Amino acid sequence: MNKLKILFVLVFFSQNLLFSQVLEKNKRISRQAYNNAVENINAAGYQAALSDLDTACSLDPYFAEAFVLRAKVKVELGQIPQALSDLKAATRLDNNNGEPCFYLGYLQFKGDTGLNIIDNLNLAIQKGYKTPHSYYYRGLYKLLSGELSNAIEDFTASISMQENFALAYHDRAIAKYRLGDVQGALLDLRQATNFNHNFPLAFINLGNMNYELGDYSSAIEDYSVALSLDSTLLSAYNNRGNARYLMGDKEGAIMDFNKALLLSKNYYPASNNKACMLAKSDELNEALTILNEIIASDAGFAKAYLNRGLVKELLGNLEGACADWGKALELGITEARNYVNECK
Repeated sequence: MNKLKILFVLVFFSQNLLFSQVLEKNKRISRQAYNNAVENINAAGYQAALSDLDTACSLDPYFAEAFVLRAKVKVELGQIPQALSDLKAATRLDNNNGEPCFYLGYLQFKGDTGLNIIDNLNLAIQKGYKTPHSYYYRGLYKLLSGELSNAIEDFTASISMQENFALAYHDRAIAKYRLGDVQGALLDLRQATNFNHNFPLAFINLGNMNYELGDYSSAIEDYSVALSLDSTLLSAYNNRGNARYLMGDKEGAIMDFNKALLLSKNYYPASNNKACMLAKSDELNEALTILNEIIASDAGFAKAYLNRGLVKELLGNLEGACADWGKALELGITEARNYVNECK
């Protein structure tokens, strides 16, 4: 081998060694930046974490975990399109990792991203990313899609991994209720509130279940707990008002309806129910005034027509009652058909 060839070989191998050393150094710095980012995230320093992860990803463009973590940080900072870009990069870098597939699916719940959520969640689980949240979000998608039995299976899988997963109990209860399993739903809601005492929606739905079962006293307690956690819950005031009325507490019922209307004067379920209670107490003109106001504000509130028709009938205005019942039927209140038939 002549001197030129020897020089070429030596130079070539020395450059290759130098390149390898740079790569190793970049990887070390990249991982240190990643670890710094983790510490910053634990301290809720998302902007600092993002800077560290930018460093990690630029120094090691094959560091899939860094791209996934950067996507999570971007979600926290509201940078959804940029997070999607990082997650797609992570799936290309590590095709066997289900975590980025899960987050691609999860982001669909954050807004319209154009992603096929169920495909991504299925892929996440198939690739081994079997976490309580991956099963929970797939179950939630199925619940929203009406696949109730399949949703229950996923919520159950989620609960088996995280026994205190209150949200999974709550949503499984909703699926059970829609399948007609009221008792099963009631048990799940109790578990949800046992594991999370600060879960107003669960207390409202627990109250709704007790109300449906005729346990108005328990329903009132549940609605009261919900309101102690969040005093702006219109439906809790409205439903507690109904339960109080059925327990003979008319004054308490009217008070609850008024509280709801004080928060939102256009909350028509409360004003409609208040009118019904007044009508049952023979305060017909007061009830009629409220129902007229509802219809003047929202001509599509069908129940107001049905109830105004009943009030008009009691006031001797059968022609006006029939017109209201006809409108209620037109708007989809099938119960009105029985009254319309009386008008013939």
